[in-house]
Amino acid sequence: MTARRGGSRQRTALHVDGKGQASCGIYPGRTPVLALGAGNSVVSICLHADQITAESVEFARDLANAAQLWAAEIERQWQTIAPLNREGAA
Repeated sequence: MTARRGGSRQRTALHVDGKGQASCGIYPGRTPVLALGAGNSVVSICLHADQITAESVEFARDLANAAQLWAAEIERQWQTIAPLNREGAA
């Protein structure tokens, strides 16, 4: 992830125990809101001032690509440990 100038500055870690939630709220008259939840914690991602720019589109694509890569890596690691879990259950 490359550093960007300006805007919000905060780092939040959301530790998910396997029961996390992800949703996208679409509302008339405003930009969508992406919500990620685990337990009693929720992190919402939305655009500042409901303005869509070329940078907004680039960020949305970067986010989607990173999430796709993350999901693929989780699946790859699961395939590695799943046989071990099945053997231990037998």
